[in-house]
Amino acid sequence: MRILLSLSAACMLTAAAFAGNTDPRNALNQIPAWFEPGPSGTSYTSRSASLGLAVDPHGATIAGGNQSTRLSFPGSSRPAFLEGVDRQSGVTNYLVGNRPESWRRNVPHFQRVAARGVYPGIDVVYYSAGKNLEFDFVLDPGADPRAIRLRFSNARPALQSDGSILLAGGVRQLPPVAWQERDGRRIPVDSRYVVTRNGDVRFQLGAYDKTQPLTIDPVIAWAGYIGGAQQEIVNGVVADSDGGFWLAGSATSTITVPDGTSPYSGDPLSTKDAFIAKITPDGNAWKLAYFSYVGGAADDEATAITMLGTRVAITGNTLSTDFPQTANTFQHDNAGLTDAFVVLYDPAASGTDCLTFSSYYGGPGTEHAQAIAAGPNNTLAVVGYTDSGSLIGISDWSLQGANRGGMEAFLFVAKPLLNSPDCLNYSTFFGGSSTDLGTAVAIDSTGLVYFAGTSMSTDLPVSDNARYPYNLGSGDGFIAKINPNNAHFDGFLYGSYLGGDGLDSAQAIALDAQNRVWITGYTNSTNLPVSPGAYRTSLTGGFDSYLMRVDLTKTGAAFMDYCTYFGGSAADIAYALAYNPADGTATIAGYTNSPDYVAKNIGNYQSSGIRLTEMFAARFDPSKTGDNQLTWSLLYGGSGMDVVTGIALDQAGNVFIGGFTGSRYLNFGVDAGKPNQQGLTTGFFLKLNQQ
Repeated sequence: MRILLSLSAACMLTAAAFAGNTDPRNALNQIPAWFEPGPSGTSYTSRSASLGLAVDPHGATIAGGNQSTRLSFPGSSRPAFLEGVDRQSGVTNYLVGNRPESWRRNVPHFQRVAARGVYPGIDVVYYSAGKNLEFDFVLDPGADPRAIRLRFSNARPALQSDGSILLAGGVRQLPPVAWQERDGRRIPVDSRYVVTRNGDVRFQLGAYDKTQPLTIDPVIAWAGYIGGAQQEIVNGVVADSDGGFWLAGSATSTITVPDGTSPYSGDPLSTKDAFIAKITPDGNAWKLAYFSYVGGAADDEATAITMLGTRVAITGNTLSTDFPQTANTFQHDNAGLTDAFVVLYDPAASGTDCLTFSSYYGGPGTEHAQAIAAGPNNTLAVVGYTDSGSLIGISDWSLQGANRGGMEAFLFVAKPLLNSPDCLNYSTFFGGSSTDLGTAVAIDSTGLVYFAGTSMSTDLPVSDNARYPYNLGSGDGFIAKINPNNAHFDGFLYGSYLGGDGLDSAQAIALDAQNRVWITGYTNSTNLPVSPGAYRTSLTGGFDSYLMRVDLTKTGAAFMDYCTYFGGSAADIAYALAYNPADGTATIAGYTNSPDYVAKNIGNYQSSGIRLTEMFAARFDPSKTGDNQLTWSLLYGGSGMDVVTGIALDQAGNVFIGGFTGSRYLNFGVDAGKPNQQGLTTGFFLKLNQQ
């Protein structure tokens, strides 16, 4: 039987690796996920406009602009035999010149290239993933990993404090991270680089079972603060298609606007403003690429963010009576003490033109917007909660025309690119005779709106086919589905409680390709309907996080085909959720103070454990069972309170989380302490690269 031992490593090229005006981040984003054989079949190439990866029998060349780095394997006994692996459906035709006999037709695409026999019993498998070139060493039984050596051209590799190696031209080799699976559990294996006297790189491994595979998992790429001398909070994050990430929240500091940008406002507008900011990769680290304040003369805060095409959409809450408005607003004035707002922001414009759309939403009481989602036909949906007795847009078309309790959930749907006040497409209360909070929203590809929250009411609107028509505890989560183009009850497609015998709060939702709804939040119920083989089948602490998947088209047990608890012996609170359609995994994030929180498979970061309240992120694979469902789990923070409020995935599945922290020093990649004094919070973000 063949035994596999994989050692995976990712090369990242920084801006210094390229000459001229080409942006290397864009070039890296364009790496095709296939390899093509050369005319002779003895080489394979993956090309983009500014970056090339060429694999030959003696190694590989990474080229961009006028800078290249050569990877070879000293001590290799003979040239390797190259073989394309995982044939793809596409082909390429090269019809160059006027001699048809020299044309190349139907050149196949392969996802991977295997170099067989680089060392005795050892193959190397190359593949590209997003911005990373990755390669695994595959060992037959009895093969010696000590034979492996890596040699990089141009300069001696420099071993970094985080375990990576820095090469010539800004090429960075991320540290190796290894584990093995044994009896359903993942066992970490110590692995690190060693740079020899002549500049070769070797792997040094701890003890491991040589009859079992060795696998590589994510690494923390970078982390940072965002803020100034006063106080900032990040409430939401979203990925941009260009590889950057937008953040939104509240700011009380004066923050320097990046050069070359022309935001709506580069200066504070009051003591607390809403803000939007963009973080982009910058070689091995990051940079603030955009920042703008948004607001009026009183306090304003953005609570959620999404993308509508290339524009940024935010919602939040304002005390300002002069919050900026556009001509097509559907509500010109603040109708109460605190109103919700919705803004569509175009960072490609300049100054006040950045506001494509801006409007209040509210009644005579207070409104608290909590979540925003974008859908087809340039649609935005916002949910939150209110104690107002009337709201803009409430009519006979609404599902529920009145506030039935003291604090009621609300939903509104708008089409902000319509140049008319009629852009408010739908507005409704949603709730019963007690407190009901709307906290999460999503829109499917047909424009149907799904929203979730927490209900203390025993008479919440439910549909005839509700899986759970009754509130089973002191407060239950809920899920609802509405067609905003249909009137009153004709638009109410589904409504059900979700929960057990305690308090259950739904905090975030996401849709998969089948429009199944993924939901996370927190609970102290002891009887959630956990699925067979769940990661955790019972409540562990005072409050645990949970992750569930529901199908609103199904009845009985098929309605909820996945549900698990997650947490330790104290409190574990999930606020954020991201679903990855590429592999069917779901990642949740929030905060924990459980001393026995399970951290797993983050190889280049060793947690110091719980100091006060630590932020966490965890990825689950529902196709697996038991402990194997937890793919990886991060515990991260400093000596203060650290909380995740938002999570996003880039196109390669890398995780970006944002939130706020009171910790003076964070534990990875941040040399300077937080920019404000002890006792104040500042914004925080962190990126994990998949390997």
